[in-house]
Amino acid sequence: MCGPSMGIAGLLVGLCGALSAGQPARDVLIVERPERLVVFSKYQQRLTAEEYRRLPPFVPMVVVREQDHLGDGFTPCEAVEIDREPYFILRNEGGGFSARGAPGKTEVFRNVPLLGDTVVLLRGDALRLRLPGGKEEILLQAGTRVVRLFEYESATYVRLPSAAGRFGWLSLPGSGRSAQWRELESASTAGISSGDILLRVQPVVDGANRSLRRIYAALSTEPGELRPLPSFRISLSRGEIRCFLEPTSLSGSFTGSMRGLIAGLERVLGGTGLHAEISEGAILIPLR
Repeated sequence: MCGPSMGIAGLLVGLCGALSAGQPARDVLIVERPERLVVFSKYQQRLTAEEYRRLPPFVPMVVVREQDHLGDGFTPCEAVEIDREPYFILRNEGGGFSARGAPGKTEVFRNVPLLGDTVVLLRGDALRLRLPGGKEEILLQAGTRVVRLFEYESATYVRLPSAAGRFGWLSLPGSGRSAQWRELESASTAGISSGDILLRVQPVVDGANRSLRRIYAALSTEPGELRPLPSFRISLSRGEIRCFLEPTSLSGSFTGSMRGLIAGLERVLGGTGLHAEISEGAILIPLR
């Protein structure tokens, strides 16, 4: 297996601890184009086009069972977790991954320690961040926050805190606190502001609304009565963020969209200690 390769990245806004701190060492799978694999959800249903688009390049996938089968007891797959959510990657007859086109560079990092904490870069020399699969690198300046995901040899695989979330390799000198970086409190106890949470949630909801508009446009070309345009709205009150569908009369017809939205919200809430849940036809995020 090749050592960590390097490339670019961007930065800022939300945190996303894709892996839980304190877990034992595990195998981690990284694929350049995971959306080209044949992937099933925890319900063992093939991902929708929208769900595939939510799999960012080089997202780390914790291996649960390298050789597994779907519920039919026959279809071979690999069981993994992405952002602590179960997924199943279909295998072909040769034992490799089934794919819809070339998935690009694929690596498995064996028995690596999982981290999942957030650190801030301090004053001092700028650190160079490199993305897997390339040779470009950028300098991360003081004040930049990154989520440490796992360590491999002398490098740390990190995620930049942004809604889109880019991954890369970073050399963090020393362990624990150092002159160049320090660990932040866990997000669940540090008290992330409701404004910061809204900044993470809004792009996910906007993406869901774009999908609904495309569905509506396709339906409106069919003969018959013009259907009302559904749209997700966000409100903040009583210590919770509420995401609901308007008109509310359509909520029962868009449960699949709500489940897809839940998955996207859970992804951007990773590392905060917050979770999204469906309650009375709406999605709630209690701000504990």
